[in-house]
Amino acid sequence: MWWSVLFWIGQVASATKWYSGGADFNSPSAWLDDYMPCPEDLVVFPAYFPAVLPLPEDISIDGLVLPRDGAILIAEESTITFGAPRTSKCDSDEKKAHLKAPKSSKWFDPLTWKWADISKSASSPVPELERVPCDDEQVIVKGHAAIAFDLENVQHLRLGQLILAGSSISKLYLEQLLARDLGRFLFHNSRDVQVEYYRGELCGCHKDFDRLIEPVCHNVQEQCEAPHCLSPVRPFGSCCLICGAVLTMPRQHCSEEDRRTLQTQLNSLIAQRDLADEIQLHVDHVSSEQYGSFLQAIVTDRGGYSERSVELMQYLAEHRNRSSFLAKQLGVELKFSGRPHNPNVTFASILLILFCMALVGVVSVIILAHFMPENPYLKRIPQWIHDPRRWRWRWHNLGVRLRRNPLFNRFENASAAGGPSDEAVGAGAGVDRVTVMGYDPASDEVRERSFDNPMFEQGAAVEAAVDTAKRCQDQPDLMVAPPAMETGDLDSCSGSVEEQELTEINLESSEGETDEEAQI
Repeated sequence: MWWSVLFWIGQVASATKWYSGGADFNSPSAWLDDYMPCPEDLVVFPAYFPAVLPLPEDISIDGLVLPRDGAILIAEESTITFGAPRTSKCDSDEKKAHLKAPKSSKWFDPLTWKWADISKSASSPVPELERVPCDDEQVIVKGHAAIAFDLENVQHLRLGQLILAGSSISKLYLEQLLARDLGRFLFHNSRDVQVEYYRGELCGCHKDFDRLIEPVCHNVQEQCEAPHCLSPVRPFGSCCLICGAVLTMPRQHCSEEDRRTLQTQLNSLIAQRDLADEIQLHVDHVSSEQYGSFLQAIVTDRGGYSERSVELMQYLAEHRNRSSFLAKQLGVELKFSGRPHNPNVTFASILLILFCMALVGVVSVIILAHFMPENPYLKRIPQWIHDPRRWRWRWHNLGVRLRRNPLFNRFENASAAGGPSDEAVGAGAGVDRVTVMGYDPASDEVRERSFDNPMFEQGAAVEAAVDTAKRCQDQPDLMVAPPAMETGDLDSCSGSVEEQELTEINLESSEGETDEEAQI
C-alpha cells in the first residue's frame, strides 16, 4: 500500500491533459456482473492485479481479499469501515463482490487523454501529436479507477507536472518510483525510461515532433478515416491526412505574440465572411531539430468537407498584402485540398456499375427484338438470340445436349396419324404415354382426344376402353347414335344399348287401334 502525503495543487494550469481511462470503483462497470459491494460483502481482487487502485475516501464493506500481485492507494483522509450492520439492499447469496481485471492505457495513445479545453474535441483540427501530453504540460490523474500506464516506445517521459490522486509528483520521486516494485504496477514497460520535466521553455507542444511521429502514429493510423477529398494534406504533427488548408511560416524564435496575431487575423477573416459556424481553426508552433520551427495554422470544415476552408485560405492568399503581419513574412506556404469525393467508390466498383448497365441494356434490346420482330433496326439482331424455339438447334450444333422439361411434352403424346403408336409413346422424355379414347359411332372408329393431362395417369382405363370398343363393333347395331355423340369411356356395349332403348320412341300405331283413333 502506498500512502500519499504530498501537497495539493491549488490551481490547474491552462495546458492540461486529464487521464480518462479505467472504470471508477463506485461504478458498476468496474465489477463482475455489474454487482457493487454492499456493507456485508467481501471485496475480492483478481489473483493478479497489475495496476494501482485508489480507494474512495469512505467505504463500508465486510472485508478485502487482496491479490498476490497488485497495489492499492489509500489517501490520508480515507475511512474504511468493516463489519457494518446488515442492510436490505444486499442481495448477493455469495456475499462477495469481484473486481474486474484492470486494463493498461498507452501513454502515446490520444484516446487515453482528454482536454481541459472542451473546444479541442476529437473533431477539431488539432494534430494527433498534440493530443498526447506535451513536454511542458500538466498531467492530472484523478478518480478512483485502476491506474496502469503502458510506456511502450517511450524513451523520455517528458511532462510539465504529474498530479496523481491529488498529489504532485516531483521529478526525483517519479524516477525513484519507476525503479520500485510499485512502479511496475503503475507504469508498464518502464525499463530504461528517463524522466524530464519542462516548464514553459519549449517552442510548441514537443521539443522534437519528428521523434514522436512513429510511436504515436502506431496507435492512431488504424483509426484514421479515409479523407473525403482529392489531394488531402498532412499538417506537421498529424498522423492522418485531412481535408482543408494548412498555412505554415518558418520562425527563428517562437513568439507567443506572433501566434496570437495570426490567430486573431484569421478569426477576423472568418467572422467577416460569416463562416464562424462552418470553419474550425487551430494555430500553434511546431518544432523539429531537423526542419526547424514553424508557425502553423490548420483550417478545416465543420460537419464534413465542403471546400469552405479552401475558399477561405485562397481568399487570404489573394489578399495577403492587406495584412501588415502576413505581408512581411517570408517563406509562407499554403496547402489546399482538392475537390470532394467519396473514397468508398473505387475503380473496381465503377467497372461493376458500367457492366451492370451494359447488361441491362443488352437484355432490354433482346426483349424488344422478341416482341417487335418487324422493327427495321431490331432485325439486325440474330433471330436465335431472342427466339427460344431456335435455342435447341443452336446448342445442338455446338454439341451441347439439353434436357427437355417433361412438363411441356403433354401436347406430343399423340402420333401424327391420330392413332396409338410406339414412337409417339416414346416421344416423351421419361414420361409414359397416357391416351384418352373417344368413340365415334358414325364412322365406327375409336379415336384419340387432342389433349391429355399428364397429372392423371389413365393408361389401364384406356386399354380397357379400346377392348370394349372392338367388341361392340363385332355385334349388330341396335341403335343409331347421333354422329356428334362422343364418349370418353366405353364401359360395356349392353349398358349403352339398354340406355338407348330407354329413350327410344315407337312411332308406329298398334294393331288394336282403329283408323279413326290413329287419325286422332
